[in-house]
Parts: sequence; structure tokens; C-alpha cells
Amino acid sequence: MKKLLFNLFFILCLSMYAQIDTTKYPWPLNPMNVQREITGTFGEYRSTSVEGHYHNGTDIPGAAGTPVLNLIAGTVAVAYHDGSTGYDSYVRVTSIINGQPKNMTYYHCIPTVTVGKIVNVGEQIAKIAIDHVHLIDYNLGSSLTNRQLNALRPNGGLTPYSDTWKPKIRYIKFLLDNSNTGLNAGALGNKIDVIVHIEEANGFSSSASNNGAYSLGYKILSADRTSVIYNPPDDGLRYRYIKKPDDSYVNVNYYKPESNTSQHVYILTNGNGANAVENTQVVTNNFWDVTQYPYGNYTLMVFTIDSRGNTDTAYVNITTTELDLTPPAQPNLKFVKKLEDGKFIIAWNKPTDEDLKGFRLFYSQTGGTYNLRDNESVLTYNVTEKEYQYTQQLPLYLKINAVDNSNMTNISIESDSYGVRMKNDGKKILIVDGFNRYGGSGSWSKSFHDFIVKYGESFTFSFESAHNSQVENGTINLNDYEVVIWLLGDEALDYETFSELEKNHVKEYLKNGGKLFVSGSEIAYDLEGDPNSTLSDKDFLHNFLKTKFISNSSNYKIALGMQQTLFEGLNIPFGNTSAGSPYNEDSPDAIDTLNGSIPILKYGNGMTASIAFTGNFDNSINNGQLIVLAFPFETIGNIELRKNFINSVFSYFGLITNVEDEYYDIISDYKLMQNYPNPFNPATKITFYIPSDSHVFIKVFDILGKEIATLVNDNLSAGKHEIDFNASKLSSGIYFYTLNAGSFVSSKKMVLIK
Repeated sequence: MKKLLFNLFFILCLSMYAQIDTTKYPWPLNPMNVQREITGTFGEYRSTSVEGHYHNGTDIPGAAGTPVLNLIAGTVAVAYHDGSTGYDSYVRVTSIINGQPKNMTYYHCIPTVTVGKIVNVGEQIAKIAIDHVHLIDYNLGSSLTNRQLNALRPNGGLTPYSDTWKPKIRYIKFLLDNSNTGLNAGALGNKIDVIVHIEEANGFSSSASNNGAYSLGYKILSADRTSVIYNPPDDGLRYRYIKKPDDSYVNVNYYKPESNTSQHVYILTNGNGANAVENTQVVTNNFWDVTQYPYGNYTLMVFTIDSRGNTDTAYVNITTTELDLTPPAQPNLKFVKKLEDGKFIIAWNKPTDEDLKGFRLFYSQTGGTYNLRDNESVLTYNVTEKEYQYTQQLPLYLKINAVDNSNMTNISIESDSYGVRMKNDGKKILIVDGFNRYGGSGSWSKSFHDFIVKYGESFTFSFESAHNSQVENGTINLNDYEVVIWLLGDEALDYETFSELEKNHVKEYLKNGGKLFVSGSEIAYDLEGDPNSTLSDKDFLHNFLKTKFISNSSNYKIALGMQQTLFEGLNIPFGNTSAGSPYNEDSPDAIDTLNGSIPILKYGNGMTASIAFTGNFDNSINNGQLIVLAFPFETIGNIELRKNFINSVFSYFGLITNVEDEYYDIISDYKLMQNYPNPFNPATKITFYIPSDSHVFIKVFDILGKEIATLVNDNLSAGKHEIDFNASKLSSGIYFYTLNAGSFVSSKKMVLIK
């Protein structure tokens, strides 16, 4: 029965050969009646462009300078020389056969004839420019478009051509339809793509497996192979390479991840049959739907035939079953925290899927390409946190997927990316991810965030990261950190910027002298502009974020640093994907100062984009510090601008840069540092370094040069020194402070704003 099925198919194929153009011609090299090697076959996959393309001719090797001989009597229509290597040079000869135009093109060939010359069969028309002739045979007809023919077609084309070498089916695999998700032959479900690798030899050792198949197809048989269960159109024949399809179909026909010039891997289930292909059409999303037949055992038959009738057939035992296509829910990272002894801990929430198998953890030091660290064999379904050793100075970014126990292993959407930097710099910085809005709402359209990367790559200090829920439930204590960075993206409305519990934690942190940098485009609107804003919201905005709401949209996407602040000179475009922003920020808030805060950035239209504050919160005894940015920091597309801005933030908060830390490990000269914060109200800190024991003066002067205060007049030991200056009795304005030690004198400007 098996032989009967295939013989019937083969007879059908032979019957179709009669419809093929039977024009014959010799070989374009001398002697013309001798069969040549083929190094590139018509219709094979070429990956020399972004999307790949079909090879539209037949490559016949020959040394550079070898005469190229004409194959059809006619007239030279094109004789083009590219003026360089000759790679793009070619000759085209047109003729009339059976009353129809016929064209032949000899590519990669330098012309030796001119346009209009009448040429006979065997007459030299060109010479090989590189190492082969690329012969393009056109079907009879008036147009050159989509009429390229296989020069090795049955009963036509290059003659003589004898082929006794069988094609070979190297492997067969199964994918979920229109995906790269592999399936096991023993558990096929849903809609299936059949993938097959075929080699077609031409008998020459140098390229014995370099040619694609001429035709191929498949059928689904009963388990005992005695009956046909499913027979696709054209008696299972999917593809036959007589005429070249449009190049837009190449990755529908060929499986791109595994195809290249020398390896041809076909998506066998696509297409409407060989007749459609011969009309240069390919159906883009066909499949074998196993749900149309009772689940059970079957046989897949795959067959291929070359242009001279040589065949190969393969049979695969398959089992169909109901397929679980539902991936686990997206896992959520809780935090990444630094531990002692070069370790960190990462924790995540466990999805509730009943068939959860475990997790896959990925890492990156740049936030670009991620590599697998551990899979579900280590991170099983009951593991929700893991400690790791990491001693490098570079940041480390992490994300996870959940996987299930399905027979095809479904993989969840990836989590957000969190990070940690493990430097021993004494800095305690926490990045809180409060942006909980994802695709389908607002400016951001993806199902995950990687914005912590935008922060981590902008500064060099140690840091940890956490989800805002971990602050809310008390797992993460803000008071453990010198600086807290709170990112809110374009969070608002359904996803409130600060919950009541979060507000309470932030209040406590600021009252204890914490330093908070918060950014987001809807903070003021959510807490005051929204009609549903509560009294608690407004109190938090006014008295703890020191800000009032002005407008839901500044209608401006450039922020400028204010004069006489640490942000002076900054020119910051933001919120445009064309300029590197991860999303287009459509409506950044306009805000204003309140309760002692100062403006540090203005939009291009003069509205306030950012404020700063130093002082006590709610009459506490501690001075805290605050910077509120009314647009998302991560939407500053240029990394250098992000660095400049965040460094100014850290300068305002009084963090010494790494460069300074390293420089002053060994103090070799005098150095007076910029006071911080600056501007200030009413207190600021002045740091200086002396290389040896010295008598030191630190004095403060007003803008007219009048001495206001003497802060230091004493003998001091070598090293780093810090002093506090309280200007509560002074008026707002510009002041200068001077370090005098021996012959060394240095002065700096500071700004008091009340």
C-alpha cells in the first residue's frame, strides 16, 4: 500500500511536467555539450539580505576571464559593465521562440558585445568576472517580472543534465504554528508546522549538498501506513521550484533560524500546494490542525523529488493529544538586596498556576543581552528567593520567567528587570519601582519594565532595588538607606502614585532626615489635580513633596537648569522615542514650589519641571532633602544627560563622587569642595582636605566682600574635614566661603534661598 500511494503521487508529478516550458539549450561554457557542476541552484535560500531571498538563477562555476557563450539566438538587449569588479555586470539576450519573447541573462559577467548586436548560439558574449556565471532563464512571455525559470527543469533547460544522486531528508521537527516553539512527536497538539531539512546532491564533491530540493510534500497516514488520514491539495505536494516565488515569501517557505545558503530547511505545512507556488504565490500561515482528527497515533510521510525523478521518503510516528497552550502568570520581582560577604538576595512572587514547574533567572551587566543563570531544575516551583555570590564592581540586572509542567513547557511573560551594584563604597541607595502600569494604558505599551537599568547605568554608586509593595508591607525599610530613588513613570489614577501606607513610610523617612528623589509625570495630578484626590493626598504633596499642582501637561519636552543652582547649564530633552526615550511621554505635569522648596528645572515655556528642598519636614528635628522631577527620569534619552542630572542630584544630597573618593584616599594637596546642598536653606556642609597638619581658616563673605562669619580658626591634622554652616540669621543671596592654610587659598560660591 505504501508503494501504491507514492507511485500514484509520482505519476501525478510526471503528468504535470508536460506543462513546463520545454525550451532546451546547451551550457554557456566551452565545450557546450558537457554537463557542468552546479554551485547554486534555482530557488534555494539566500541570506545575503536582511530578510533573505530566493536564488533566481543557476550558478555554473568558471575561472575569471573564461569566455561566456550565448545559449539562444537573438539580440543583445543589455550589455552592462559596473565599472568595477564586474560583480554586477551582465548581458541579456532576447529572442522569439514559438511566437513569444524569450530572455536569457548572464550575470557576474563582463560584456564583450554591445547592445543591438545579433548573436548566435555558441558565440562569445562576455567573460566571467569572478568565479561563476549566474544564469537567469526567463519563461516565454512579455514581462520579466516573476518569470524566472529553473534552468534544471524536467524536459527543458540546460542539456545535457543527468542526475543519479538522490536527495536526502536529514531531519524532521515540529513547531507550534507560526512560532519557534518546539513540540515532541509523541505529544502534538493544536496547529502544527512541520519543519524538514533536505539536501540535494549533484554529484560533484565540492558542493555535494549545496543544492535545494526541486519538490517536496507531506501526508498524514494511519499508524500502520495503510490509509491516508489527511492529504493536502495537489496530492500533498507543497512546493515545486519551476518558477521563482516573490521574495516576500522566502521566510514563509524556508525556516529562517536554520536556513542559509548551504542549508535548506523548509516549513512544509505552509502554502496551498505546488500549483500555487508555480504561480509565484505562497500562503503565509498554513498548518496541520490536529484537532480536526481524533487524538491518537499516526504516521507523518515526508517526500522529496529532484528534477530528474530521484526521490527520498521519510516516515515519523506521531501521537496527537490535547495541548496546554496557557503559560504561567507573569512573576513579579520583590527586591534585589545586597548581603554581607559579596552576596545578594533576589526574591519574587510565586504565580498561582496549578501546573507551575519553576523559574528561569536571567542576568545582564549592561541591561542589554540577558543570559540564563538558573532554570527550573534549580529554581523549582517552591523557590521564591535565592542568594548568589557576586563580587564584581559592575551592576547586575536580573529578570525571571515562570515555566509550567506542560508537555511543551509554556513560558510566562518576563518580569520587570531589577538590579544591584555591589561596590564597597559605603553608599546605601535604594531604587523603588512604583511604576505598576503596563501595556494597554498610558504611554508605555509593553508588559514589563526595565527602567531601573536607566538609573543604574547613570551613576556609579552601590544600589539595591525593590518593588513599591515591599515598602508598603514593611519588608523594605526606607530608613536603612541614605538615598531613596522612587520612580513612578506615568503612573496615575487606577494605579495611584502613593498609597496611604506608602505615604506614611515616606513621611517617616523624610522626618528622619532621609534624602528622596522621586520622578514621574502624574505625581502632582494624581495627588491634587484629580477630582478624586483626598485631603491626605494634598497634604502629602504640599507638606512632604513641597510641591503644588499647576497643570496636567506642560506641553513642553525640554527642561532647563536654573541659574545659581547645581543644575545650572543643563538642557534636557525628554519623552521622545526618536531621541532614545523608552516611551513617548505625552503629558508631563507642570508644578510649582511650596513651603520652602526652590525651582531647579524649568520647561522651555517657563513652567516649573523640578523642585528641591532642604530642611525639616513636619517640624521634625532632622533636616531631610528632597528633589521632585515632574517627568519620568528614564525618558531622558541621552545617557550623558541622565548622568549629568543624577550627578547633580547626588551633589545636592551631599554624596562625594567616586572620583573624589579615589583621589583622596591618599591626600597629597589642599582641596576645598563645593558645599552641599547648594542652594541651601538654612544649613549646608563644607568639606575640605589638607595634606599635613596646618593652621586653617574658613571664612564666609557676602557678595560685597564683607566678612560674615569665621567657621574655622584652628590647628587641624592632615586629612578630610567637614563643617556645618547655619545661615538662619542671614538673608537670601549669594555668599562666598574661603579656605586659607599657609600659602594655600581657595574660594567657592554658595547660594542661600529662603
